[in-house]
Amino acid sequence: TGDQEYSYQIPETAPDLDELKKHAYNGSLVGENVLELCRTADIVFMALHGAMGENGQMQAILEAENIRFTGSTHVGCVLAMDKDITKKLLRADGIPTADWITVDLKQDDLPSTADLPCVVKPCSCGSSVGISIVHTEEELRTALEEAKKYEDLILIEKKISGREFSVGVLDGKALPPIEIVPKTGFYDYKNKYQAGATEEICPALLTDEETHTVQRLAERVARVLRLGTYCRMDFIVEPD
Repeated sequence: TGDQEYSYQIPETAPDLDELKKHAYNGSLVGENVLELCRTADIVFMALHGAMGENGQMQAILEAENIRFTGSTHVGCVLAMDKDITKKLLRADGIPTADWITVDLKQDDLPSTADLPCVVKPCSCGSSVGISIVHTEEELRTALEEAKKYEDLILIEKKISGREFSVGVLDGKALPPIEIVPKTGFYDYKNKYQAGATEEICPALLTDEETHTVQRLAERVARVLRLGTYCRMDFIVEPD
């Protein structure tokens, strides 16, 4: 109010989406009059994170209503949000991705063993929600229970160690790579959104050959997943 400036600090833990859905308008995930308002716009700027904002549902609704919007179509969002589908498409096109298996908890029991170390994550969540790095079988059980909170389809992936980079692609052309350096731990939900928790170096300190490699791979991923005018790819570059 008055001269007070608005500010918001993102919490260190991910929001409870099920609790938020309880307050949705008549059970709908799209609020009252939202689509009516969108129809009045020349183009809708998509700035939604997670769930239907990223998995193609919102994009499909806008497409069905013939409302123009920024970013990828619903097809690209579906292919990129489901990590199992993403990795299968990348592997088929010869783009390197860590070995993985998926576990469907609607049909399968929680596995008691896995090739360690590994990374456990929900198959279709973003922002590193529900992700764990696992070194022991005891940690595996805990990680699976954590991922299970978000969805039944869980991805268990070989852990790749190295430097982490992010490469944006704008209109099919890769931008300069950014190196991601968390102050502690790995690039989890807390380190992504807490101010000062992660150092971002741009342009990244890579050789010309390394820069060319990640940029060309990023452009290939954008094409394979049918992503839109702008998107971003993440890489871990091993020492060798």
